[in-house]
Amino acid sequence: MPLQSQETDLSPRLQPGTHHFLIQAEPEASVLSRVLELFALRDLLPTEVSCKRSGDDGAGDLHIHIVIAGLPPEKAAHLTARMRNIIPVTRVVLEPA
Repeated sequence: MPLQSQETDLSPRLQPGTHHFLIQAEPEASVLSRVLELFALRDLLPTEVSCKRSGDDGAGDLHIHIVIAGLPPEKAAHLTARMRNIIPVTRVVLEPA
């Protein structure tokens, strides 16, 4: 009996070409939309987006995590550089899967 190939649904963390953008920014209302705009302008749709604000008094940071699959490393590096140019953004870490 021949073996049947089974397609597996890999999570975003396991797919080749998946990148994780870890962004830290000052808690300003426009930061999330400005970061996501960089993807929208390039017709890129992230696999996962999460945003969390640290600190209850508004003095904490904004932490944004974006996962995107199928992105060439040079394009990911370019997006990282563009994010660093957004004024309220204080730190960007790019982690390839």
